[in-house]
Amino acid sequence: MTNEYKLYGLTSNPFREASAEAMESIYLLHVNQKVDSELACIVGELSEGGRAIVAYVGELGIGKTERLRWLEEVAVKKGIFHIFLSVEQDYTFNIKKLFESGLKQINDKMGFFGRLRAPGYVKEIKKSLRQKKEPAELGTLASIMLKEQAPSYILLDNIDCGDNNFLDFLVSLVNNLKAGSLLCFTCNKEIFGGIREANPSFIERINKLYMLDGLTDKEAELLVAKRLAVSRSAQNMDPIFPFTREFICSLNSQVNGNPRALLKGMDDALSKACIAGVPLIAKSL
Repeated sequence: MTNEYKLYGLTSNPFREASAEAMESIYLLHVNQKVDSELACIVGELSEGGRAIVAYVGELGIGKTERLRWLEEVAVKKGIFHIFLSVEQDYTFNIKKLFESGLKQINDKMGFFGRLRAPGYVKEIKKSLRQKKEPAELGTLASIMLKEQAPSYILLDNIDCGDNNFLDFLVSLVNNLKAGSLLCFTCNKEIFGGIREANPSFIERINKLYMLDGLTDKEAELLVAKRLAVSRSAQNMDPIFPFTREFICSLNSQVNGNPRALLKGMDDALSKACIAGVPLIAKSL
């Protein structure tokens, strides 16, 4: 297909990358909601000795991973110790990847001579991994690692995928989390309900629980405008052109405010409009 998108003052279709995993910059394309302002305050408190456990709960595509990616961006820009883990079903793989990420940052910070005199907790982590210690012991070691590197973030995406061993590790980590550390995790409502029933004390330790809602119509409009701006080649255009506000609101209602579903719908509508040569997208094609 030649670039029919120029009909709309665009260089390409900006809605193709619908997931947070595919985005290069979360900050530029993220639409702030109330929960984001609260999280920014929590992050600010960490440098003052705060400690926080945050959970994002919601359906696929509602924005859980996007918020973890935003925290990861913050950590990278500020040089903050952080671990981002997309949780898999294999417990051993999860633990290995989590500690490897942490130890690499510690080793890079210490340098060659520093590694020759590695602190005791680093040696203990390596020893425990070789000996395949119990999840609870490894959770405690993870909390010590975070404490020693504070301020520090540990970001666990989709704990839904984790097995019972990983949940035991997570409970231990939560129980031992120290000042200057942030633990943020995501899961769906069904898994969260199961954890709440099986381990209510774990849920009580969560400082901020966000049951994510969908986008309002105004937020949906802003999300569309931000995406279009990325590929906009012509100046002085309506930020949401070639879409009408009515179209965006109607589609947002159909997908119940789900950002990923909205972007996929916009992708489909723009592609079909290009093929048909429609000058303004006001209804489904």
